[in-house]
Parts: sequence; C-alpha cells; structure tokens
Amino acid sequence: MGRCRYAVKNLNLALVASVLAFAAPVCAVDKSIEDLKELSLEQLADMQVSILSKKPERLADSAAAVFVLTSEDIRRSGYSSIPELLRLVPGMNVARIDTSEWAISSRGFNSRFANKLLVMIDGRSVYNSLFSGVYWEAFDTLLADVERIEVIRGPGASTWGANAVNGVINIITKNASDTQGMLATAHGGNQQSGAAVRHGIQTGESGTVRAYIKYDDRNPQEKLPNGRDEKEFYGKRFGLRGDWETSVDDALAVQAELYTADAQDPRLSGGNLMTQWQHIRESGAEDSFQAYYSHFRMITDSAFTEMQELEDTIDLEYRHRFIPLGRHDVIAGLGYRWQRSDIQNRGLGYAEPPVRSFSRFSAFIQDEIVLADDRWFLTLGTKLEHNDFTGYEIQPSIRIRWHPQPNSTLWASISRAVRTPNRAEHDMAAEQLALPPSAGTGGLPVNYRMTTDKVMESETLIAYEAGYRWQPVEHMGMDLALFYNDYEELRTLELYPPELNPLPFPRWIIPVTSKNRMQGLSWGMELTTDWRVTDDLRLQAWYSLLKMNLSVEEGSHSLESVEIQRQSPEQQAGLRGGLNLPNNLELDLFLRYVDVLEDFNVDDYVELDARIGWHVNGNLSLSLIGRNLLDASHQEFGKEAVLNAPPHNMVRELFLRAELKY
Repeated sequence: MGRCRYAVKNLNLALVASVLAFAAPVCAVDKSIEDLKELSLEQLADMQVSILSKKPERLADSAAAVFVLTSEDIRRSGYSSIPELLRLVPGMNVARIDTSEWAISSRGFNSRFANKLLVMIDGRSVYNSLFSGVYWEAFDTLLADVERIEVIRGPGASTWGANAVNGVINIITKNASDTQGMLATAHGGNQQSGAAVRHGIQTGESGTVRAYIKYDDRNPQEKLPNGRDEKEFYGKRFGLRGDWETSVDDALAVQAELYTADAQDPRLSGGNLMTQWQHIRESGAEDSFQAYYSHFRMITDSAFTEMQELEDTIDLEYRHRFIPLGRHDVIAGLGYRWQRSDIQNRGLGYAEPPVRSFSRFSAFIQDEIVLADDRWFLTLGTKLEHNDFTGYEIQPSIRIRWHPQPNSTLWASISRAVRTPNRAEHDMAAEQLALPPSAGTGGLPVNYRMTTDKVMESETLIAYEAGYRWQPVEHMGMDLALFYNDYEELRTLELYPPELNPLPFPRWIIPVTSKNRMQGLSWGMELTTDWRVTDDLRLQAWYSLLKMNLSVEEGSHSLESVEIQRQSPEQQAGLRGGLNLPNNLELDLFLRYVDVLEDFNVDDYVELDARIGWHVNGNLSLSLIGRNLLDASHQEFGKEAVLNAPPHNMVRELFLRAELKY
C-alpha cells in the first residue's frame, strides 16, 4: 500500500509537469480572462436562485438568509474540496477534525455527525439515514464543474422537508453545454496531491455530454498531544452528465457517478444515477420531474466491533408551477423516497432488525402573493410528510418582504422544521470505550453501550428570522440576518447505572439510550459587506454571532447534555480580498477568525489562506496556494463523547496547481 501511494504521488507530480509543458496555446477556449472577472453587485443581485422555493427568483428577493458561492468564488478560493469552500459562507460552522473528516453545521449543534443540515447535489440529497447527516469525504465532485453553491442559513423545511432544520446547501453543477472541450488539472504539495481530467462533446444538434475522472491523496494531519497520525485519505471518482433540449419546450439531464473514499476508517464507496426533466406548457405553466437511485457502502472498525452498512435509495419528485393567477404565483409538488438499510456487525454491536426498509411520502405547496404596489410580498408554504418513524409531520412557513427602495429589501419569516429519528437511534446497539482499566475500575475497562429506543420523537424547531439587504452605493452591498430559534424534543444520550458484564470478557457497561429530553433557545446574527473597490479589487467582510441556552429535563443524566452548546463558536469573522494584478496575475486572501470551543478546550484562532494565480495564456493557468499560513499548526475541533478518535492539529499547507483547457 505504501509503494502504491508513493507511485501515485509521483504520478501526480508528473502530471503537473505535463500540464506545464503545454503552456503554448492549443486552440481557442470558451472563456477569456476578461470573462473570469467577478460579477458586479447588480449582476449578483439579479442572479437566479432556487434553493428557497424550488423556482427561480432573484437573489435580492429571497426572504431568507441566502448566500451564494459563484463559480468564480470557487475558482479563486484555491480550495480543493466542498467542505473547505463552506468556510467562505458567513455564519457556517466549519471545523476540520482530521485528514478527511469534518464537522459542519449552520447556527450551532456542530459535530462530526451534525444532523440538522440538509445537503444536496443538483437537488439530490446526500443525507445518510444512519445518523441523519453527511459523510463529507464521500461527496466531493469536480469543483471546476460546479456552477454555484446555494446556501440557506436557517430552516428550509417548508420546501425541502425533514432535516432542513438549521440550514440547506445545494451544490449546482454546470450544464454539459458549458463544459465542452478538454480540462486537465493537477496539484501537489506537502499535504495533498490530486489530478482530474474532464472532456465534453456535442451529441447531435441538441445534446452535450461530459465525463470526468479524478483522484485525491491527502497526507496525515498532526495528532495530539504529539506525533503524527497514520491515517491517510485516498479518493477516486468518475462521473458523467448529459443535457439535451429534446424540443423547444423540453429539457432532459442525466447524471451518473461512481466513487470510493478510503479514509482507512471509515471506508466509503457508492454510486448514483439521476435524471431530470423540465417542460414548459403552451400556457406558460411549468412541469418538472426528478428521479434518482443511489447506493452507498460504509465499513468501519473499532476496538469492539466491525460494522458494514449498505444503503439503497430511490427518490421521485414531481413539481408543477401554475400560471400566475392575478397576484398569486403558486408552485406545488409530490414526492416519494424509499430506502433500504442493511447493517451487519461483528463483535459487540448489532442492529435490530439488521435490514430495514422505510418510506417517506411528501407534498408541498407554496404561494407567493403580491400584496401592494409590487413592493410588498407574502409567501405562504407548507410541506406535509409521512415517515415510518414518527408518522405525519407538518412544516409550514410564512415569509414577508418589503422593498422600501429599489436597492433594498426588508424581510421576516416564521418557520417550523423537524429532524426525524435515524437508524442509529432507533435500531443500533454498539459499545465504545469510556475508561481504560485502572485501580478505580477494579482493573476492568468501562464501556458505553448504546441501546435502541423505538419511541424517539422528532426534534422540532420554531424559527423567527428577519433580515435587511441594502446597496447604499453602486459598488457596495450589505446583508444582515437576525434569528431566534426555539427547539423542543432535542436528543439526549441518557446514562444509566453501570452493570458488570462477564461475557464475552469481563467489563463494566454503562447503558446509553437516546431520548428527547432537551430543549432550548438560540439567537444571533450574520452581517456581510461586499465592496467592489475598483474593477480589479473586491473586498468582502462578514461577522457572525451565536448564542445558545439549552437545558435538560429534571432527572436527566445525559452524556452530551447542554455541553453541545459549547461545541460551536460563539463569534466568527472573515475578510476576503481579490485583486487582479498586471500581466494576468491574481492575488486572493482569506483571513478568518474562529472563537473558542469551550467544551473541547480548543483555543480561538486567526488563520490566513492565500492564492497567487497566473493566466499564462488562454489555455494554461497556474496557482500557488497556501493554507493556515499564520501558524505551523492549530486545532479546530475536539474529541466528541461518542467517538474515541483523538483530536488533531491542522498543519500549514503549500501546493502548486496547474489547469489546462483546450
């Protein structure tokens, strides 16, 4: 294995050199250097987004805390993975745990297994039913093919359904017609290396297809208290997309992907196939249909058990946007999701039953009403779902917006969202070391034993939000979002008195069961300022504040308890700068501040990421990228109660990237 990885790294460096060798122009490319410059604030405000209501609407008109990372933001960041890109989103809690694992959430409750954030790729959910979250290392598409990343900070359940509690992320990839020709990219440095090749062609008069293959290799991070981890990461991915305009009124898209993500523990693999169809009727009404199948496999080892999960998902959704009737613009839809989870354990863990199939039926409707003078708008919407764990769930929202001036928007909303129980809470039993043998334990180890709870309820949120967008002058925009969240039925991990268990070896067992015995409040704000100083200089600054006050019911003995509120930073800030220099050079800087994580004894930190880019010609681009430049290493997250993995330091990184298009 070591020789294979060494050979792959050498191959990657050779590919960088090969890309550099093609510095001379090969043929005309689809975009000039001028086309790569930033969108103006007016263009950004007019950008059409669909994450809030599943229909295109101006970003400036979104009655929610919506933020968009454009393809230019992605390119100029120098980042090589989706989790890193989310650092650029104001208010997102993004912490790297080790070489491949991340803790990512919105507005608190951050964890490796964060369960209140819905993540999608082109509308396809990458939610895992085992823990209601995302294995971030498994979903890392080719970033050059990403058109934009749309983010809602706050609930989006009235549109997207369960688990869209504290945020929604939709990663939208480019139409195949926008990725014609050949792209080759490679990077290599002290901590990571990788390469990708993508090729797009036209098929017939109305179709285009692209295919890509990529791999990534990441070196171990620094393990605390000292020394280096031995855990590397190696990922491979192959994907296809085709787009056809089958008629003047019809468009069809088909996507497929296969991947492996080997973090040594866990080892992840899978694939998916998705088709999307859109039709515009003669009346002006619109229909759309989406269907996808995904297969996922996870293998993990611990001191006491080896577990494998196989998960298959089939998801169908139909949407219809009616002809605007007077002051009403209505969109409605139906959905069905079927999942099958097969969990096999060896050792002290088990699932009961080991194989379970479950379904979710859903319907949603949303009506945007023009109230007066095309300046006041009211949006009413709700999502009705039925799942096999808690039955019917209703998730309504009311949003209102007012445009006091053409360059400003004031909005407010009230929403309800739920996080439904997952397979681990409902069916899983497993053991985790709590304390090693010692004199105080009678020379025996002490283990937590997770036990099942068949009556878990959904966690619920009532969210109150308000915001203001304002463009005081042509080259400056501001965006303020305020929120107040009221949570009920939050999960606790209840501890019970220890028991002596002699089989299969003597040990103390502390039973741990999931219950709904916590509630609480959170409130805060996110403020963003975007200033286009000149055509060649852009500055963006943001600040976020998060306050949490959680409490448990009397008599609760929870393993996590209210300490979870001290695992997310109270304050964060960021400052981005992008400068176009003479001779086709670019300079990009991102300075960020993250507050302390009191529960993990993780200090606050300030870090700087930088990129120097050079457009050698119309085909070849080079970038020198540095991360964590202010410190040799720093810690971003800690050891969670239900995980036995040691914390890590994130080290300084330097690498060179080359990109060739023709």
